Amino acid sequence: MTLRPICGLALISLLTLSGCDAAKSKGGGSGSGGSASGSAAAQGAPAAVAPAAAEVTLTPLKLTAIKDLLASKKGKIIVVDTWSTYCEPCMKEFPGLVAMHKKYGPDKVACISLCVNFQGIGKPTDPDVFDEPLAFLKTQGATFDNVLSADSDSDLYAQWDFNSVPAVFVFDREGKEIKRFVDKVNYAEIEAFVAPLVK
Repeated sequence: MTLRPICGLALISLLTLSGCDAAKSKGGGSGSGGSASGSAAAQGAPAAVAPAAAEVTLTPLKLTAIKDLLASKKGKIIVVDTWSTYCEPCMKEFPGLVAMHKKYGPDKVACISLCVNFQGIGKPTDPDVFDEPLAFLKTQGATFDNVLSADSDSDLYAQWDFNSVPAVFVFDREGKEIKRFVDKVNYAEIEAFVAPLVK
């Protein structure tokens, strides 16, 4: 007599486990018509991981390597946004670069962010220089080329002949600088300038 309640509990447990497995097979079957996020959840993966997303990276480069990067984009309009996390207007206008990347795609407009946080003390890869801009770029979903100047900010200003960030440079398909937006950067104006070039 004492076995019956135990058997009953075992049967309930078995049915419960079967129900979970059935739900998994419904969401994950190849011919089920279930959504990708449902399938990912059924396999124990978070739904947000289901779509493949480009990784946000930040690469320290000297000016010579930055010029090589620009040369590699030949055939596309290039927009270079110079910025810093210690520049509030830079961070405020930065979403405009992200929106431009999403609108045109990398085949038409090569968007490059150039961070000037490095002031020439220590190394550009030091956490106190590197971590904050990378964290900001991740919050923005900046999946294009993100560069941290490995030259000090003052050296970069001198070599590119501008005084401070924010500054946005536009290059034509031959890699020639054709426009720069300095001081008060407005992406509505940049968009108005770039749009006719893309057509």
